[in-house]
Amino acid sequence: MAPAAAGWRGAGGALSEHPAGRAGGSGYLAILREHRGFRLLFSARVISLAGDWMALLALFALLREVRGSDPRALAGLLILKLLPLFLAGPIAGVVADRFSRRAVMIASDLARTALVLALLAAPVVPWPLAYVYTLVALQVVGSAFFEPARSAAIPQLVPERHLTAANALGAIAWSAVFAAGSLAGGVVTDRLGWRAALAIDAATYVVSALLVYRIELPRRRRAAGPIDWRTVTGLRDLAEGIGFIVSRPSVATVLLLKSGWGIAGAITLLLTLFGERVYPIAGRPDLGIALLYFARAVGTGIGPVIARRLAAAETPERLRRLIAGAFLWAAFWYSVFASVRSPWAAALAVTAAHFGGSAIWVYSTVMLQKMVPDRFLGRVMSTDLGLATMAISAATFVYGRLAESAAADLRLLARILALSLVVPCLVWLAATSRWPLDLGRERAGRTSPLGSGAARE
Repeated sequence: MAPAAAGWRGAGGALSEHPAGRAGGSGYLAILREHRGFRLLFSARVISLAGDWMALLALFALLREVRGSDPRALAGLLILKLLPLFLAGPIAGVVADRFSRRAVMIASDLARTALVLALLAAPVVPWPLAYVYTLVALQVVGSAFFEPARSAAIPQLVPERHLTAANALGAIAWSAVFAAGSLAGGVVTDRLGWRAALAIDAATYVVSALLVYRIELPRRRRAAGPIDWRTVTGLRDLAEGIGFIVSRPSVATVLLLKSGWGIAGAITLLLTLFGERVYPIAGRPDLGIALLYFARAVGTGIGPVIARRLAAAETPERLRRLIAGAFLWAAFWYSVFASVRSPWAAALAVTAAHFGGSAIWVYSTVMLQKMVPDRFLGRVMSTDLGLATMAISAATFVYGRLAESAAADLRLLARILALSLVVPCLVWLAATSRWPLDLGRERAGRTSPLGSGAARE
């Protein structure tokens, strides 16, 4: 088992001459070239995400086949794509910290393969909507286990000075795959049908599992303690994770960022409804939805690149101002989106708005990876994801009810969404004034990136 300090010098986290710490630069291609484990993890996520975004358009088409154009059914699907992340988050975080993170990711991929294939039978079962909802919810439970394990594994695969670039690269890839997957999903669903898109999604999970299997993660220290029913059930680990967050207000403050952005999470529903009702292309709603999703993806990819230049030093005060500005920037551009009349102008506004949203998402992840010791990181990352998905689910439910009528004013709903983003901005500024960010305090005790002398999982 590798010592926690291997590859690092002291509590300050300075890089030693560890092979993983001598990256020739923090450029995106350099990180992929020099860190094999991260390259495999990155590739696995890109491939499975491509299938997921393609499948989302297929699920919309499947819903229309079994329910017609029903905003409540659509909102229900979008909530079920999120809410299980919150419900399964506590146990998923415990699992990510207690067991091999590689094994957790592989098991998640294989389970999701079977669940997606089972969706192919939806139209012939007695209760198709309940059947679809159940399988989608279980698929998302699989994601609830995969994502905290993946996020917690990144600091084990790259040195700390490359964490921002590694997470920004993930956001860039997410956006590129979102754009390509959404467009491909629209075309595949339109030409070949939703079954073909779902079959492709299932295949991507298999490929992801094979790539994750090849990753070597450094073995982590297991916390010593009494073995009793609380240890076996995971309640002791869960209580320790909650205690860690409560005792560190600056960590708790960062945990509010994604849930603050989650207030705008209903934008997925609104973009879908705008594509169907306001901007169908050539009379085809799938293509209108794909255009707005593509615009969102482009903004999500560009945002972290711009933010990384603006916050090059990554000092607490610079990050504080960057995050506040990102909320206000997104609020402004979504108010523009609510006002324009051209689908192309609407797409440009969506792109600009997500410059801010992606910066919030990436930097909140980076700050947690720097502030939280490895033995708590899985639980903290699952809490982060759970709070965000709870906020997104609640917002989607509310806006789904408001948009239920075909005569609902979608532009008014978009304006309300834009104004709501001012609230988390003010909360962030107030909280960081009361509890300043401390990005270096918790670095001691972090598992080092894998080197030649490190034990493997």
